[in-house]
Amino acid sequence: MQSVVTIEKLVYGGAALARTESGVTFVDGALPGETVRIEVTGKKGGIAAARTVEVLAPSPDRRTPPCPVAGICGGCDWQHLSYKAQVAAKTAIFQECMQRIGRLADLPAPEVFSADEFGYRQRVQLKINTRGEIGFFAKRSNEVVPIRSCPLLLDPLNVLIAELPGRLPSIPAIDTLMAVAGDNGGIASFPVIRELTAERVAITAANIKFQVAGNSFFQSNRLLLEGLGTWARPMVRGDRFVDLYGGSGFFSCMLAGRFTEGLLIESVGPQVKAAQENFNGNGINHVKAVEGRAEGLLQLAGKKPVSCLIVDPPRAGLSQRVREAVAAMKPETIVYISCNPSTQARDVGFLVNKAGYEISNCAIFDLYPNSYHIESIVILKRMKDEG
Repeated sequence: MQSVVTIEKLVYGGAALARTESGVTFVDGALPGETVRIEVTGKKGGIAAARTVEVLAPSPDRRTPPCPVAGICGGCDWQHLSYKAQVAAKTAIFQECMQRIGRLADLPAPEVFSADEFGYRQRVQLKINTRGEIGFFAKRSNEVVPIRSCPLLLDPLNVLIAELPGRLPSIPAIDTLMAVAGDNGGIASFPVIRELTAERVAITAANIKFQVAGNSFFQSNRLLLEGLGTWARPMVRGDRFVDLYGGSGFFSCMLAGRFTEGLLIESVGPQVKAAQENFNGNGINHVKAVEGRAEGLLQLAGKKPVSCLIVDPPRAGLSQRVREAVAAMKPETIVYISCNPSTQARDVGFLVNKAGYEISNCAIFDLYPNSYHIESIVILKRMKDEG
């Protein structure tokens, strides 16, 4: 059944929101202020989901997507929206999550950082089907959308995509190739392709050189990498920091100079090894990397006071047990990095409303232009105990 609706706003997850007589509806392919004809396709989280059949009154921010597979490929959500409007929408979504989910009425205005909306990604996961076609999964599907290049990628990764078809017959059958572009155009991949890619590459930011393997997690946006890592520097300092979910040590390396000693905690063994190698390679001798689960924070960190706790959890955010451990640790400062404003808002709300913290600064880094994804940092300071 089709109906005509007016779009109110964009929401986290990429869809647009419309209010109808039967309730809220999430609409794919529409923009705020537009009048569109929609067709309900099912439900998402108990809420009606629909697709845009026809745009009857377009937004002035609507544009023709520059990529020929936009709307088919699952990699981008908002190529039909001007980039300025994308950044504004993400800022509004972050603020709404903090206020509605976190119950944070006095949120400081976030600093917003963006760069070029294309040619920014230094890391990619390519899909390869049984016909040897290379690309990305389609939206809500495991079908591969073939591509010859992607406008979001750095040039060396597009060169890799162009050269791959001729190499596939000579390598074992694979359905996924993970790759990362390093300094000077080098590429690391997993698996490694002989005479084309390496096992790891160097990526330099703020005079820190990271050794990054083809299959390791590393920040994707080359243009905002240094700004992301150094933004919190002027706001943190002290005797000791703990970096929870520390990965290969990106934030530890960037902020280590502000502290006398540090401890990185990470549950994935190869990441712990990579972090220690990054510390050693950059002469950061006062920080140690250990393997352990976040739920063991208090035991792993020990009883020494913590000046600053850095947390960069996965999309699910902090579990209740970890939230309670953070509150019990009582670090003077918390730097909370997140890729999910919903779970970040929940956790920050707990820390502010129940654990005695206040927000001093926050920032949004648009690491993933043309998608709905948001990277945000919130800095919390512990208020002095009364009495």
